[in-house]
Amino acid sequence: RRNSKLPEKMGRKLIAHPLYAIVYVLFVFFVAIPIVYTIATTFTDGSFLKNLHLLNVEAFYLLLKSIGLSALIAFLSTVLGVLLGFLLYKTTTKFSSFFKIVLLVPLIISPYILAVAWKDFFFIAFDKTSFITSYIGVLFVLTTIFTPLAMLIIGSALTTINAQLEDAGRMITNTKSTFFNITLPLIKPALISSFTLIFIFSISEFSVPAFFGVDVFTTEIFTQFSAFYNHTLAILQATLLILICVLLLLSEKKYLADAPFFTIGNKGASHTFYNLKNSNYLSQLFLFGWLFISVIFPFLTLLTQSFKGGWANFTKAFTLLLPTFGNSIAMAFTGALLIVFIGFTVAYYTHRHTKSPLAKSFNWLMLIVFAIPSTVFGISLIKFYNQPAFTFIYASYAIILIGYVGKYSFISTKLIGNAIKQIPNSLEEAAQMEGISFSVRLRKIILPLLLPALFVSFVVSFIFSLGELGTTIMVYPPGTEIMPIKVFTIMANAPQAITSSMTLLVFSVTLLLITGFYFIVKPLAKKYHFTND
Repeated sequence: RRNSKLPEKMGRKLIAHPLYAIVYVLFVFFVAIPIVYTIATTFTDGSFLKNLHLLNVEAFYLLLKSIGLSALIAFLSTVLGVLLGFLLYKTTTKFSSFFKIVLLVPLIISPYILAVAWKDFFFIAFDKTSFITSYIGVLFVLTTIFTPLAMLIIGSALTTINAQLEDAGRMITNTKSTFFNITLPLIKPALISSFTLIFIFSISEFSVPAFFGVDVFTTEIFTQFSAFYNHTLAILQATLLILICVLLLLSEKKYLADAPFFTIGNKGASHTFYNLKNSNYLSQLFLFGWLFISVIFPFLTLLTQSFKGGWANFTKAFTLLLPTFGNSIAMAFTGALLIVFIGFTVAYYTHRHTKSPLAKSFNWLMLIVFAIPSTVFGISLIKFYNQPAFTFIYASYAIILIGYVGKYSFISTKLIGNAIKQIPNSLEEAAQMEGISFSVRLRKIILPLLLPALFVSFVVSFIFSLGELGTTIMVYPPGTEIMPIKVFTIMANAPQAITSSMTLLVFSVTLLLITGFYFIVKPLAKKYHFTND
């Protein structure tokens, strides 16, 4: 029996390993090398020393302000994520399934949509926007956007806690002591992962500070590169951000490596639920209040501002955006397919070859690229592909697709990888012992079991790609019409009502697409007995 498995193992390596190696090499060449090339050429450029002195006290003060702002956003989002995660994943709160879905809306729409909505509110209510177009406004909007991410990470961790530990604690003490002395320490990796990832997202965010006119390090980099054409200084500043993000990732690698974020489903999970009893009313009030602040109120504000003067502004906004719908959806669809293919290939090989240095290095490479600010990544793609040999990439949609793949492959890999962990190895091993080929196992066992995770990975990648702005605004070829770019470039000079109408349209299109995907996945969920816990 052992001898009969040897050819199969060899065949499996011949099939799986070369494909993984090809994906690895392509990712390194098209995504990673541009970053290394850009940094290397900057430090060897003749203007390097001339621009080095511009990294003065003022520049470092701006960097410190950006770090402080991002840390505060990460802290507040994580605290709110603990509250939401506990209420929705660990208690018997009513309508928890509904809240788990609708509270994700701020995370899956473009950040500038909420920025426009809150600016509209202050304009309508107070006839001035100075309060919201400030660091306080950036803090508030980004906390609203990233709290759902913290909720996902922490909620997923809460569902993986051994129920026996919490039950034992509740037998000798009250619920409050059990939560603070047992539950919170057990989810420490998730708390650190939440803070780290949200910090990186916040310090990398470009659209909200740019729309509010708030000076942070990412907007300074964009200004130096696009307005003053001082590419060397922009890349020097970008290098500082990359170092901060990478050092933060490396310092927390033992937590981030196995953090249970982006998990879809928890097959076989058993965990304790808390009964809030007298506090149930307060929990419902908190959940509905957060839903109103983060989703309902911004939508109503955009609706009010868009139709305040009748249908004229909305019609004009629709006319301006109509040419971008087809291109945007097609680009996001193609990017999502590529991202899911890479995510599955990497996740499957990584979890079937856990001790392989090649697998570990690819995971960390994707995580580092994911952590690099979008504007910085866009600059790297421009500097590398703006060469005669790469004109076919630089002057086409291909450079945008490379941007999508670089930014979101890590999410897809993590999501699919967590789903693979839930599939017992014995299923494949039993089929392998029966002499079933790898291609048949893939088609009959692996893909059907992973279909929910693959579909969710596609939807997440599609929505993120559809709203991606930071990288796309740097690399999009002349004449390209993509929805977030069109909105962002027009809103700088358009009347407030036009801006609101365009933003409302983007908001509506995104929600319609999400709703369409939801009705597609419902029959799949029943067919494959998939539940999202």
